[in-house]
Amino acid sequence: MIKIMSDEIVPLTYLSSIPEDLAQSLAEQGTCEVNAVLIGSEINLKALTNRASPRKESVLTRLSDKSVAIIYPYGAIVFFNATTSATVELITRCQQYATQLFTTPETEQFTVIIQPELPEGINQGKVSIKKASKEHLEIIGDALSKSVILEYHENRIGSLFDKIEPIAKSLKERGKLGFRAHDLLKHIGASILMVQEMVGKIEVTEKPQLLWEHGELEPLYAQLVEDLEILERQSSLERKIGLISSTAQISLEVLQQHHSHRLEWYIIILIGIEICLQLYDMFFKSMI
Repeated sequence: MIKIMSDEIVPLTYLSSIPEDLAQSLAEQGTCEVNAVLIGSEINLKALTNRASPRKESVLTRLSDKSVAIIYPYGAIVFFNATTSATVELITRCQQYATQLFTTPETEQFTVIIQPELPEGINQGKVSIKKASKEHLEIIGDALSKSVILEYHENRIGSLFDKIEPIAKSLKERGKLGFRAHDLLKHIGASILMVQEMVGKIEVTEKPQLLWEHGELEPLYAQLVEDLEILERQSSLERKIGLISSTAQISLEVLQQHHSHRLEWYIIILIGIEICLQLYDMFFKSMI
C-alpha cells in the first residue's frame, strides 16, 4: 500500500469547469485514456479540498496541463489522461483522507476519442465525445466509478457465497447446520450492509443529477451504462444478496428451532427427575 511521507498536505484545488487550455490540449491530442480506481469505502472530500460541499458531490481537480481527475466521496477516483506518476501521487494524497483502504484496488479503463465530427457514444469499445467539457467528463466518470463499485461488491458477494454453500451442504448431508447463530447473523449483517452501501451511499442505479440540466448527454450516459452492464450487474447482485440473506435467515430459524427442541427435552428430563424424586418420597420413604 502506498504510504504518504508528510502530514502537511496542501488541499487540492477544485475546478468548476475545464480550463480552456486543457480542453484545447485534449482536443488536439484527439484521444484520452480514462482509468477508474476504487481505493477505499469513503474519501473525506471536505478535508481533502478544504472546501464544504454536498455529501454526495464529486470533486474535479487538475493534475497537469493535460490531465484531470474526478474524486468521489464513496472512494473512487477517475483519471483522465493522467501519467503513472500523477496517478500514484493523487492516490497517495487521497489515501490520507480515506477510510477502509483496499489492499487491492478495483480498476476500470476506457479510451475516449475527442472528435467534434463523430457522433457521441460507444464505438468499437471506445467512447466518442465531441468536446472535453466538464459535463462530458463527469458523465464518463460517473459510469466508470459505478462500475468499479459493482466490481468490488461482486467480489465480496462471491466470498459470501463461499461461506453460505457449506450451510446448504450440511443441511442436505447431515440434517444439521454446523454453524453458530453468531456466524449466521454476521452473514445477514454483511448482506444488509452491502445493500445499504449500494443503494444509500452510492445510488448505483440512479442517473446523475447533471442530466437534468444537460439532457443532450443522456444518450451518451445510456450507452455507457449499457456497455458496462450497470443495471444488469446491479440486478444480479440484488438477487444474490437476497438469496444469501434468506438462506442465512432460514438457517438461523432452523438453529433456533433445534435449540428450542433441546430446551424442551431438558425441561422434560427435569420434570421426569422431579417425578422420580416425588415417587421415591411417597413409596420408599414410607417403607422405612
